[in-house]
Amino acid sequence: MTDFKEELKKVPERPGVYLMHDEADRIIYVGKAVVLRNRLRSYFSNTPHNERITQMIERIARFEFIVTDSEYEALLLECNLIKKHKPKYNVLLKDDKNYPYIKVTTGEEFPRVFSVRKKQNDGSTYFGPYYLNYTVKSTLDTLAKTFPMRLCRRNINPEKPQRVCLNYHIGLCPGPCAGYIDAEEYGKNVQAVCDFLSGRSDELIAEMREKMLEASENTDFERAAEYRDRIKALETVSEKQKIMFGNKETLDVLAVAVNETDAVVQVFHAVEGQVAGRDYYVLEGAGSTGFAELYLSFIPQYYDAGGAVPSRILTADEIPEADSALVAEMLSELAGRKVTISNPKRGDKRRLCEMARENANITLENYELTKRNEHGGALRVLEKLRDVCGLDSLPLRIESFDISNLGDSEIDGSMVVFANGKPQKSDYRHFKIKTLESRSDVGAMREMLSRRYARLVNGDSGFDKEPDLILMDGSLAQIGEALEILGGLGLDIPVYGMVKDDRHRSRGLMSPEGREFRLEDDPDIWRFVTDVQNETHRFAIEYNRKLTEKRYKKSPLDDIKGVGDRRKVALLRRFGSVKGIREASTDEIAGVSGIGTALAEEIKNGLIEAENRRKSGK
Repeated sequence: MTDFKEELKKVPERPGVYLMHDEADRIIYVGKAVVLRNRLRSYFSNTPHNERITQMIERIARFEFIVTDSEYEALLLECNLIKKHKPKYNVLLKDDKNYPYIKVTTGEEFPRVFSVRKKQNDGSTYFGPYYLNYTVKSTLDTLAKTFPMRLCRRNINPEKPQRVCLNYHIGLCPGPCAGYIDAEEYGKNVQAVCDFLSGRSDELIAEMREKMLEASENTDFERAAEYRDRIKALETVSEKQKIMFGNKETLDVLAVAVNETDAVVQVFHAVEGQVAGRDYYVLEGAGSTGFAELYLSFIPQYYDAGGAVPSRILTADEIPEADSALVAEMLSELAGRKVTISNPKRGDKRRLCEMARENANITLENYELTKRNEHGGALRVLEKLRDVCGLDSLPLRIESFDISNLGDSEIDGSMVVFANGKPQKSDYRHFKIKTLESRSDVGAMREMLSRRYARLVNGDSGFDKEPDLILMDGSLAQIGEALEILGGLGLDIPVYGMVKDDRHRSRGLMSPEGREFRLEDDPDIWRFVTDVQNETHRFAIEYNRKLTEKRYKKSPLDDIKGVGDRRKVALLRRFGSVKGIREASTDEIAGVSGIGTALAEEIKNGLIEAENRRKSGK
């Protein structure tokens, strides 16, 4: 067992990089520090960390470090080591290979343009990735009609003309194979395509408009109509892929979105004042990471991996000045010119950042939805859940419970059901707690579970389906209560608890023996358990709100002068019901916040009079 206290004494007070190893001697984390000893000491003290780092610390078997002359050198080394070892607990940049690029084979004498799924270092020029296939298809169709380029893979030799194919006859190829166009003239079409895909569509359209007017003045109306159609097509496609802002700068805009499990970094590429390209990167399992850390982890990896480095990078969120200056210095050396990183506060650039953030949020929502709904996804999650919980079969039916209350009144419970990995809303049930006079989550859960599973044993309609797994929104105490109730009814159903962290986010699955499976170990299970937990809580709160609204909607308190909604809510929370208020003493009523002695007497008398009128039928 490593004595970390002793090992820390050996660490110098110098800048450098440290590597954390697990028991199998795998590198699980790489970090940099201005002062290595201070940074490493923080991992083995009571310094609070996010959930991902806390989990990493639990797995450290040993650490090593590399001293550098400066923090800048440490940053470069950290970036290289992360790329080399891909440590589990670092935020890793993973390229999404599911989205298409447009490839222009500029390494050939007569280049082609088509869509591909993967970028390669083959001398070609790539544009994208694009979100939707139909966007790529419509762009390629428009470019083929506007700037014809060959579609075939023939070996072209100007000295050995070949027979043209159908594409030439329908206007989609200028016929370089037959010698109908030379490399110089063909290159103009190639340059026009690259300019358009790079976001420089305005110049192309302006040039075509001049040619259209010239053809019209020369009474070449057929040629003018051809230019008109090309302009219209280019404008239509261009509007789908560009966003303008106030000046002609070329820059990148980065925004981050996170949820309980994952994170997304959205990148807008702006060329000469217009957003000409957008792409995103999903960082699975990085949802608990702070925004600044996500930017600082993403930016060096992204640009060092081959992303074109602009002179200016905008971030939608603040990054500590010292950290952003350090990364900017690294990028400046990489680009061979000055690069700045800033967080604009107002104007067009701020609006552009907010637009990137909105897209990041939408992208993350769509990504999560896709992950949950993809073919076979639900079955895969249930298989993983079966293994984690040690079940004999797939948990095709899962029941989850939660308690909601308003003080000592309106105590109710909820049961939600997930069948085959999806919410089965027709099987949801509410339980209005009947046996408690004061708040007790454990007592309320005991009553709810007793009633639900007694009805299962009795075979009552609507309650006769036995779950494969029960998930409790609570602690070991509630798991124990559930198992005791089930055992008393002769039922043997697995029970696990859904644990939250100190920010009320799903953290783990707790076994009856107290073992916790950290959800960050598997993003698929993490998403699923988060869905179950959130749906259970939502259903309980929704029912409680309806009961509360019904109770507070109309009561004899409404007829007493000086009792508004706030005082009415305060009284009902304190005494539970109008009857409870009426039976309380004047001094007890006056003890409620905002109620004095005089108003307490009016309330007491008013409620007694209202009750007498009710009994007399008046």
